[in-house]
Amino acid sequence: MPGQRVCRYVIALLVVMVSLAGCVRPTVQPEAEFTPAEAAFERGVVALTSSAYDQAIAEFTRAISLHPQRVEAYHNRGEAYRRKGDHERALADYTQALTVNPTYAPAYYNRGIVYSNRADYDQALADYTQALTLDPTFTEAYINRGIAYDRGKHDYDRALADYNHALRLDPNREEAYMNRGLAYWHKRDYDRALLDYTQAITLNPAYAAAYINRGVVYADQGHLERAIADSSQALALHANALEAYVNRGEAYRRQGNYDLAVADFSQALTLKPNLALIYYNRGAAYQGQGDLSRAAADYAQAITLDPRYVEAYVKRGEVYSDYGDYDRAIADFTHVLTLNPNYSLAYYNRAVAWFFKQDYASAWADVQRFQRMGGKPDPQFLTDLRKASGKRATPGKKVVSGKKVVSGKKVVPGKKVIPGKKVVPGKKVAPGKKATRLRPRG
Repeated sequence: MPGQRVCRYVIALLVVMVSLAGCVRPTVQPEAEFTPAEAAFERGVVALTSSAYDQAIAEFTRAISLHPQRVEAYHNRGEAYRRKGDHERALADYTQALTVNPTYAPAYYNRGIVYSNRADYDQALADYTQALTLDPTFTEAYINRGIAYDRGKHDYDRALADYNHALRLDPNREEAYMNRGLAYWHKRDYDRALLDYTQAITLNPAYAAAYINRGVVYADQGHLERAIADSSQALALHANALEAYVNRGEAYRRQGNYDLAVADFSQALTLKPNLALIYYNRGAAYQGQGDLSRAAADYAQAITLDPRYVEAYVKRGEVYSDYGDYDRAIADFTHVLTLNPNYSLAYYNRAVAWFFKQDYASAWADVQRFQRMGGKPDPQFLTDLRKASGKRATPGKKVVSGKKVVSGKKVVPGKKVIPGKKVVPGKKVAPGKKATRLRPRG
């Protein structure tokens, strides 16, 4: 039967990257020592540590009006703006702090976090480096610079060097193990990645993100039961962990437990209803169940949310072929090739659709394109196509017998990381590390 189409599954697993931010640690001073500027500053510190950001901004603004050279007030107001998500004002305050005191390392560090959040990794790297020049013991700056190398530059070796340095300074820093594990994962050094995620969990047994990422590694190694166990543990710790639902659902799908997969993907959609990846994954689970109408609907929704989602077009085209709607299948495979002309399997899948439409000339043309790109068609399909068309195999296009289609471009599920699914830098505060609250100078 020639209908043994091949398409690439890109069922993405979601990983978590944990970054650090500066924190505020108030110090206690006798009331009698407070000037009005100092009193306003202290009230701002209390408000900031209580997440009362508008109040903090008001108090730091008053402190600045009374003491315009107070570098910590600019810095901490910038931190309040950053936590509110007002990155422009945060940048302005960090920069003003550095105008007042160009050697103030925390301002470089936190400004680097803002640049990272804006995906301006060159500026982030420059600021983290300057912070480290001023303070070579700044553990968090090593970790966040490592993340900038990892996320922004894909320079995993430099990222590893920074995480290693952070661990020499603080061997019990769970975030350093967590992010070093991610760098090893990117390098496909799964054994080291597992060791680091496990160490992070040993240091913090309630570290849900480490369970999520270790589960990704187990899934990559084919240890699906372990992957499911880690995702389940992450959900026990954090009931709304989106990545855990998506990753556990994908492990269930790979096991053939399609009902459980659909349930997890559906739960994930209650948490993130506009994420195309989840519709795509659920569509694959429905397709595994044989529920083609729901599969097609989910692939269509994935495409609506992300019109350049190549794999969703491929899978929807496959469903259309299963329906016998070859015109729509051909349209989807053709659209894939407009988005990515090097997606060779689209030629093969389209050739199969042409075959069923009895357009054998077009089928042969797509087979030959597939072969020129290094693809090896299913021998049975070629046999059926030759019989139906009365055409012999093209000289020089020898097919290796007994092998299924191999394009050399298959993406292993879980190797694609969807941007924005990692934890945004600055959302986790490292208590007591590199406090931004300093006593007044002079």
